[in-house]
Amino acid sequence: MKYSVFLTLIFSVLLTQACATSNLARQTADQVFPVSEENKMGKEVAVQIEAENKVHQDPNLQAYIRGMGAKIVAAAKNDIPRGIRITFTVVDDPKTVNAFAIPGGNIYIYTGLLKSASSEAEVAGVLGHEVAHVTRRHVAQRLLVMVGADQLIQMASGKDPSGLAGLAGSVAAQGYFLKYSRDHEHDADDFGLDYMVRAGYNPQGFVTFFKKLGDSNVPEFLSTHPDPAGRARTAQERIREMSNTPSYTGEAEFKAKKQEFGL
Repeated sequence: MKYSVFLTLIFSVLLTQACATSNLARQTADQVFPVSEENKMGKEVAVQIEAENKVHQDPNLQAYIRGMGAKIVAAAKNDIPRGIRITFTVVDDPKTVNAFAIPGGNIYIYTGLLKSASSEAEVAGVLGHEVAHVTRRHVAQRLLVMVGADQLIQMASGKDPSGLAGLAGSVAAQGYFLKYSRDHEHDADDFGLDYMVRAGYNPQGFVTFFKKLGDSNVPEFLSTHPDPAGRARTAQERIREMSNTPSYTGEAEFKAKKQEFGL
């Protein structure tokens, strides 16, 4: 058995265990699929995604979301793996309510999600969650399980362009990049809440947005982010344990921006 295949099997077992093994799972991902390889793959995936999806053409909207994202990134700076640069891009698709991170730290957010949100804090909750997928290296971990170490390295090095194109192309049809495990989603919720609070946003934005999704029929988001109502309750319990949380929601500012950008 090849060493990389053996590591993939061990890694798959780790991801089925309790959260106590999460640090070991990340360490395994660091060994099998280092950031340098993830960045190579991310550049190719970004080209494919932006060729098959419509990037919003308003530079002011892009700058507005990048500005919000920059606050989250600054709050998460001590957790960001060395070599990864997190960026944010708005995709012009008003019917898709979703956001996702790809290898290398690029995060895409659909205009459908922005339309559904009511405040900056709600958007910050989503951005914090996606940033946490990057900082915790969930992207690399899921890819290892889905694709396997050998094929993943070939895709990153450009030796399997069809596999890479197929993986990236699924975004256009499905509205997401990866389906994470429940443990990964809860982990991203925990870290994302911390990031948005440190960035100065009221964490209730996370709760209100997920409650909103739990009360609605949003197939794309529900398929990739299971049990929104339950996660809102869990987040609320976590927030009760926090002290001196920010009060800023940015509701008025966000409403004005939505009108400005026609969302």
